[in-house]
Amino acid sequence: MSKQILVGKDAFNLWETSLRKIYNTPASVTVVTGEWKSGKTNFSLYLSFDELKEKLGIIKKIGTNIKVFKDDKFTELDDRISYINNFVDLEIFLFRDKKPKVFIFDEAIKSAPSRKAMSQINTKWLEYVPELSKGKCHLIVIAQSKNYMEKLFLDPTFVRAEWRKLNKTTVILTILKPTREIHTFYDVPSTSLKFDPFRQAIWKIHPERKLQNLPLEVSLAFDYAHGVSSEELMQKYRLGSRMQAIRLIRKGIRILEQLISNHVTNEWREDKKD
Repeated sequence: MSKQILVGKDAFNLWETSLRKIYNTPASVTVVTGEWKSGKTNFSLYLSFDELKEKLGIIKKIGTNIKVFKDDKFTELDDRISYINNFVDLEIFLFRDKKPKVFIFDEAIKSAPSRKAMSQINTKWLEYVPELSKGKCHLIVIAQSKNYMEKLFLDPTFVRAEWRKLNKTTVILTILKPTREIHTFYDVPSTSLKFDPFRQAIWKIHPERKLQNLPLEVSLAFDYAHGVSSEELMQKYRLGSRMQAIRLIRKGIRILEQLISNHVTNEWREDKKD
């Protein structure tokens, strides 16, 4: 074990060496903790985007349930960061390609607290954390305290390092693998990304359906097109069997095809009038 306080070039070299030791690997879980308003979210974005992606080039893609914006007006999302707030979109992000990536899971205590260890969200994470290496993804989990976090995120099998934010600019790094090391870093900059620190990060099982008052069959078809499995649809819509779900999906597709056909035909007629 080592604990060092370094300045200047030595501190810079230790910082870069530590990052490569943790993140220049196929996958890992790292935990970021700290008291309220100590800059955990800002640091996680800085670590992932400004350091691992832009400076070191270790990471190619970043996803998070934190909304990151193009400017300080917080109106348009920054397309350099994938905004993901549910497991369906997370699965697409993880397994669509083999590019090295980071996913930042903010407000883990609120979304997946240890006191609800058998909740649907907590048990769902059990499907994804062991598969992170297949997606070449590093999972960064943010919470105020480890005491109330889902224990899966702290399992020695997956956790490679822990970051403890003391204040806005100071962080203690504990590397757990392959050997235990403890380092303190000062004057850590803020991220170049724009985000609203007062906006809550949410997490859901499925994406929200944006279209309202849809027929059941069309709702099923939309969800299925967004990656929700037939088994999950059975549970969500309380269906009796997988075949029933498939029949309803097919009917929903036919309804959509008919609506599109009618719309195109009407547009063609209007064009002919002109």
